[in-house]
Amino acid sequence: MYRMKVCSVDEMRRIDGEAPKYGLDHLLLMEDAGSAVYSAALEILGSVIDKKILVIAGSGNNGGDALVAARRLHAAGAIVRVAFVGDPGRASDLTRRNLEMVSNTGIEVSFVREQSDISSLEKMLSWCDACIVGLIGIGLRGDVRGIYRDVIEAINRSGGIVISVDIPSGIDGDSGAVRGVAVRSTATVTMGLPKFGNILYPGYQYCGRLYVSHLSYPRKLLEGVSAELNTPIPLPERIRWGHKGVFGKFLAIAGSRYYYGAPYYTSYSFLKAGGGYSRLAAPKSVIPYIAARCSEVVYIPLEETSEGSIAMNNYEAILRLIEEAGIDIVALGPGVSLNSETQELVRMLVEAIDRPLIIDGDGITAISRDPGRVKGRKAQTIITPHVVEFSRLVGVDLKKIQEDPVSSLRSACRDLGSYI
Repeated sequence: MYRMKVCSVDEMRRIDGEAPKYGLDHLLLMEDAGSAVYSAALEILGSVIDKKILVIAGSGNNGGDALVAARRLHAAGAIVRVAFVGDPGRASDLTRRNLEMVSNTGIEVSFVREQSDISSLEKMLSWCDACIVGLIGIGLRGDVRGIYRDVIEAINRSGGIVISVDIPSGIDGDSGAVRGVAVRSTATVTMGLPKFGNILYPGYQYCGRLYVSHLSYPRKLLEGVSAELNTPIPLPERIRWGHKGVFGKFLAIAGSRYYYGAPYYTSYSFLKAGGGYSRLAAPKSVIPYIAARCSEVVYIPLEETSEGSIAMNNYEAILRLIEEAGIDIVALGPGVSLNSETQELVRMLVEAIDRPLIIDGDGITAISRDPGRVKGRKAQTIITPHVVEFSRLVGVDLKKIQEDPVSSLRSACRDLGSYI
């Protein structure tokens, strides 16, 4: 089963740098990229004959890709204008060559160098049926400022069809963060492989519909990347003569006084996903309320603390239940509260449970106090934090995580020996 690879900015640069070893020069790859943008424009717009297309290009290779698309659209019968942003004298060699070719074909080229040029750009944005933007690619460093910010804000105000080249200008290629301002795209054509910034929010939202073109890169280069999209694997065929004992036995240890939703959804979701036998171990006082809503789950009433959370004296009974009932997988922590006795019980159960374990909600808070309890587990562990819980779990500042979320996640998975 094919899974789409996803890469970092550095990995994409490595792939691009190794391409010449296979006889692929960068002018050819730029031609591939621009042609991919042209193909996406055809799909989005239908026939481009007599369609008015504005191409906004920067001085980097991202702009060169956009200029190739301008030539292709012009050849196909579109009415094309180019707005080149910045100093053409500082353009990359490939972009400068493509700018010359665009000029030689008779395409109208305007230059946007300063604030006073924005009004002319806005008129072109009002004129066009669609806009192709290759302003800033994965080479973005820091926040977008100056004329580039003005241009992006003008594009966003226009409200028209926008096709971004590789990644929406202003989106960080590794984190998906908006660096000051970013182009809100109808579609994005990313080159080689999707970057983390194409896939992670908010970058994914700014991409609109995401197209991927592998260009002419050899498969060997692309397959050297380890990260991939989490495409669900096909489920095995469901045995027609099976019964609830055949399709898995699940135990949720969850809930406390005032927390009814977390244990309800946790236990019921196993059945909704096709599981066979779901048990919920929860404080005895909350079970009648949950059972009134969900009769399909089997309930295990537990002794409570004075605050209505799961008491420490349930420890042996829970482990005995797991063994005697042949539980296949356990979920621990949703809605168990922050009661100190219950939190310690959770930490002890994390160490003692010898089955695959999902740690969620208040369970994550518990292990954040002592992550070493997770490291010693032999069975598989899945931890499901949101980003603030993740920050507490790994002891890393939230801002630092958001700057490089994939590296932070990889490091934590290795350190904790867990799926996160």
